[in-house]
Amino acid sequence: MKKLNYLLSTPGKFHNIEVAKVLLKKNQLVKIVSGWPWFKLKNENIPKNFVKSSSLINLLNFFLERKISFSYYSDYLNKLNNINIDRITSKYVDKADVLLALSGTGLNSGMSIVKEGKIYICERTSAHIISQQEILSEEYKELNQPKFEIYKWFIDRELQEYEKSDIILVPSLFVKKSFEKYYTKKVHVINLGVNLKNYFPINTINKDNKFFNILFIGSLSIRKGLHYLIEAFKKFKHPKKRLHLVGINYNDKNFFSNQLKDDNIFVYGYVEHYKLIEIINKSDVFVLPSLEDGFGIVVLQVLAAGCPVIVSENTGAADVIREHKCGFVVPIRNSQIIADKLTLLSDDRLLLKEFSNNALKISPKYSWDDYVNKLDQLVTQFKKNRS
Repeated sequence: MKKLNYLLSTPGKFHNIEVAKVLLKKNQLVKIVSGWPWFKLKNENIPKNFVKSSSLINLLNFFLERKISFSYYSDYLNKLNNINIDRITSKYVDKADVLLALSGTGLNSGMSIVKEGKIYICERTSAHIISQQEILSEEYKELNQPKFEIYKWFIDRELQEYEKSDIILVPSLFVKKSFEKYYTKKVHVINLGVNLKNYFPINTINKDNKFFNILFIGSLSIRKGLHYLIEAFKKFKHPKKRLHLVGINYNDKNFFSNQLKDDNIFVYGYVEHYKLIEIINKSDVFVLPSLEDGFGIVVLQVLAAGCPVIVSENTGAADVIREHKCGFVVPIRNSQIIADKLTLLSDDRLLLKEFSNNALKISPKYSWDDYVNKLDQLVTQFKKNRS
């Protein structure tokens, strides 16, 4: 059977670069169209002729969104970026059998490839956009924060993409469930992968026996449930506790400004992966209490280093944790249960070690090669069913 050729589009970088690497290795990549700058992408070892980078809008947004006075324009720039990526992608559809477009970037290119009798996959890595809006709007209202609202253009566009696509690809059962009242047969789950060359145990690093180190990686945001982790940390009765936060805070700076003022809370900002892996290896447990998180690829990254995890039931990677018993899955919006699990793990080092060992066993099962193989199987089956 002839190999399927894939065209990828993404507004930034995300996991799509890892997928492109595997497709390139299998001689199945036509091109990846990305809103990420080439000077960043060239280090990914994908030849430039397989990459179309169009990053001017993203670079402008990168600098402006850090200035509160310009935050109003961020949605507009993101809109322009998505339109631009979609426009460029449309130029290459004649060379591909399959378009794999991250939601927001594939409407016109997707319709073009469908007209040619080929396959359009809309990849949605978060909950259904309406479900996402509902969950986060409720939380912002509960916290008396400014109204949370997804720019209407994004909602309307994604709803059209869901409708026009042949397949809606999602990374977890949590995301699939959020689509249930809209679509059934069209939505398919493939868990994301991890690059084991970047994330691994470092045997020369010993954990600090004097302190119990808790790690969070992600945007310092309400969406990621950071406020519940901070509450849990305060409730966690341990004489030598530390909370390490890796990530950047854009939208919720004012909300978190006072909460982060604690001598035992350490904020790192953005950290490159070669430094991040050291921080992970020094940590006793990783916590991601997201209110809405399609997968949380960072969960696989910390597991690959043997770090046990605590995640919310609305974090897509909860599927992995439940199946392989390498941590705890807790309800959303419950700081007390997180504190109780932290206490259990700090008191029971044997259980902590068991979770760590289980994490190391499962990591090789979530490779990007495996992801692409499952993707190929899904598309091949779809073609058979359609013919």
